[in-house]
Amino acid sequence: MEYPAEALSEPVLPVSLGFQIRLGLANAGTNITLLPVLVVLIPAQVTQLDPLHSANSLALVLALGAVGALVGNPLAGALSDRTTSRFGRRRPWLLIGSVGACLGLALLAASRSIALMAAAWFIVQFFGNVLLSSYGAILPDRVPAQQRGTTQAIIGLSSPIAIIISDLFFTQVRELRFAYYPIIAAQLILTLSFILFYREPQLPRGILPPFHLKSFLASFWVNPRQFPTFGLLWLVWLLAWTGYNLGTGGFFFLYVKNITRYEAIFPGHQIKEGIAVLQMLQIAIGIPLMMTFGVFSDRLQKRKPFVLGGILGVGIGLALLICFSGWSMVLVASLFIGAGFLLYYSLGVAMISQKLPSASNRGKDLGVINIASTLPQIIMPWVGAAVVNALSPESAISYQVLFLIGLLATGTAVMLLYSKRL
Repeated sequence: MEYPAEALSEPVLPVSLGFQIRLGLANAGTNITLLPVLVVLIPAQVTQLDPLHSANSLALVLALGAVGALVGNPLAGALSDRTTSRFGRRRPWLLIGSVGACLGLALLAASRSIALMAAAWFIVQFFGNVLLSSYGAILPDRVPAQQRGTTQAIIGLSSPIAIIISDLFFTQVRELRFAYYPIIAAQLILTLSFILFYREPQLPRGILPPFHLKSFLASFWVNPRQFPTFGLLWLVWLLAWTGYNLGTGGFFFLYVKNITRYEAIFPGHQIKEGIAVLQMLQIAIGIPLMMTFGVFSDRLQKRKPFVLGGILGVGIGLALLICFSGWSMVLVASLFIGAGFLLYYSLGVAMISQKLPSASNRGKDLGVINIASTLPQIIMPWVGAAVVNALSPESAISYQVLFLIGLLATGTAVMLLYSKRL
C-alpha cells in the first residue's frame, strides 16, 4: 500500500525557526509540569508529610508515578498514530494530556497524605507522558533529518529556561501547595498556544489497522535481530537514564539534606533553594554546549560522538559524588551530570528518531524508547529505599552505593554505544 505523502512519509520540507521555537515552548510547558515537581516539590512535600519514613514514602510516590509514565507514553503514541480526526493525529492528544496533567497537579496541591500524593503523581505522569509522546512524534512527523539536531537543541533550550523561571519562583514560595497553581496556568497557556497554531494533515481512515490491545501489547517487542540498531539504542537509553536518575531526583535531594547538610552550611536557606542553584548552573553550562553541538551534528550528520560525550559527563559527575560530599564538589558534580544529560538527551532523541523501525508507528516506537527512560524511575526508587534504609539515611555510604550503580550503568552505556557503528 502506498502511504499518503503528508501523513506518513519522511518529511523533506524544512521547518521554520518560528515552528522550532513554538515546539520548544510547548515542550517547556510539559517540562515545567514534570521536572521541577519531580526534583523539588515532590521530595519536599513527602518530607513534610512523612519525615520519619521519607525514603520509603518517596519511593512509593516516585514508583507509582513512573508506572503512569510507562503506560501513558506508548499508549498515547499508539492511539495518536491511528487517530483520524480532522484536527490531525497529535493535536487531540495534546489537549487531552494537558487537561489531565493539570487536574493531577491540582490534586497534588490538595494532597494531605502519601497515598493521595502517589495517586495524584500517577495522574500527572500518565497525562504528562501523553503530552511527551505527542510532542515527541511531531519531530519525525514534521522535521527533516538534517534539521533534527538543531530543532531538538532548541527544544532543550526553551525547557531549561522555563525550569529556571519555575525554580526562581519556588524559592520564594513558602507554602508548597501554592507552587502548583502557576505550573497549571503555564501548562495550559503553552499547550493551547501551540495547538491553535499547529496544523497537521489528517490521516485517512483505513490506512492503518484499528487499535487492538493484544496487537498493541505484542508490538512492544521489537526484534533486535531484525532491528539491531534500535535494540541497542533502547539498551543504551535504559542504562544512561539509570545513571542520570541516580544522580538527580529524590535521593539526591536527601543526599544534599543529610550528607552535604546544605541547611547547616547556609542557615536560613532551604534545600530547594540549593537545588534551584544547582539546576541554574547546569543550564548555564549545558545550554551553550547543547546549542553548539546540535548545530554541528546537523552539519556533520553525526550524533553519536556528542551523545557519547553527554553520557560520559553524567558518569564523571557520579564519580565525583562518590568521592566528595562537600557543597563545592557537589556543585561541580552536578554541572557534569546536568550538562551531560542535556547533551545526550537532546541529540540522543534526534539520533533515535532517525533509527525508528516504522514510519507508520512513530509514536508507538518512541513510546517503546520511553519505556527505557521510565523503567529506572520505577525500579531505582525501591533500590534506593532498600539501600538507604539498610545502611541509614544519615550514612554517606548509602548514597555512594547508589551513585556507584549509576556510574556502572553509564560506563556500560558508553561501551555499548562506542562499539556500534552508526
